[in-house]
Amino acid sequence: MNINNIPEYFIWFIIYSFLGWAWETLITSIPQRRFVNRGFLNGPYCPIYGAGALLFIFFTNNIDSIAVRFISGAVIACTLEYLTSWVLELIFHARWWDYAPRRFNLNGRICLEGFFVFGLGAVVAPYFHQNIANITAQLSPATLNSIFSIILIAFIVDVVITNRALSKFNRILREYQKAIDKRRLDFLEFIRRGRRVFEMRIGKNNRIRDVLSFQQRRILDAFPHFDSTLYEEALSRLRKLNSDSRRNIIIERKTQVPEKQKSRSARKKARQKATERARAKRRN
Repeated sequence: MNINNIPEYFIWFIIYSFLGWAWETLITSIPQRRFVNRGFLNGPYCPIYGAGALLFIFFTNNIDSIAVRFISGAVIACTLEYLTSWVLELIFHARWWDYAPRRFNLNGRICLEGFFVFGLGAVVAPYFHQNIANITAQLSPATLNSIFSIILIAFIVDVVITNRALSKFNRILREYQKAIDKRRLDFLEFIRRGRRVFEMRIGKNNRIRDVLSFQQRRILDAFPHFDSTLYEEALSRLRKLNSDSRRNIIIERKTQVPEKQKSRSARKKARQKATERARAKRRN
C-alpha cells in the first residue's frame, strides 16, 4: 500500500461500492417488482462493499493458498460487517440488518451464510480486480486526481446530508415516542394538533411524505429490518404509515388512468358530435 496511490485506491473503493450497491438493489428490487435503492447513502454505492474489497486487495491477494485466502477473506469481511453494524447502532441508535432469524449468527450482526459468501469473494477477487487495476493504471495522474477530487467531494456531501437526515429522523422518532407514551396519540393526529416535529408539519392530504423526507422514507423502504433501539414502537408505526401511504399512491395512480381515459374518450365523442353537427348545418 502506497500513500501516493490514494486517489487510485479511492476510485477502486467507489467502483466496488457501486457493484455492491447494484447487487443489493437487484436482489431486493426483483422480488418487490419495483426499484429499491439499497444504499445507506443517497448515491449508487454501498461503502461496506468498497471497504471489504480494498481489504481483500491489500491483505489476501498475495496469498497463494485458496483455502487460506478463503478463510482470511471471510474473517476480514465478517469482522468489518460486525464493526459496521455496531458503529451504526452506536451513532444512530438503529440497526440496518438483523440475521437473528438465521441459524449460526452472532448477535444478529453476522451469520455463517455471509461467512461463506465473503470467503468466495476473497477467492475470486484477484482475478476480477486485475481488470479494474489495468483500467485505472491507464489514466494519467491529472485525470486520476480530477476524478478523485470530484467523487470525493460528492461522497462527503452525501455523507453529511445522510447524517443530517438520520439525525432529524431520530428526533421525529423521539417526539413521536413521547406522544405514544403520554397520550397514545395517532402520529398524524399528533401533528394536526399543531405540535411540530423537527420543523415539519403534516400537509392537507395527511400523507406521511409531508412529514418524512424522501431519504427517510427511502430508508424505511430499502431496509425492512431497519430497527431503532430506542424508539421501536414509534418506528413500527411510522413504517406502517409509510407502507400505507405508498399503497394509497399506487391505488390513486391506477384509478387516475381509467379516469383520464374516460375523459379523453368523452372529449373525443364531443368533438365527433360537434363535427357531425357542423356537417349537418352545411348540408342544410
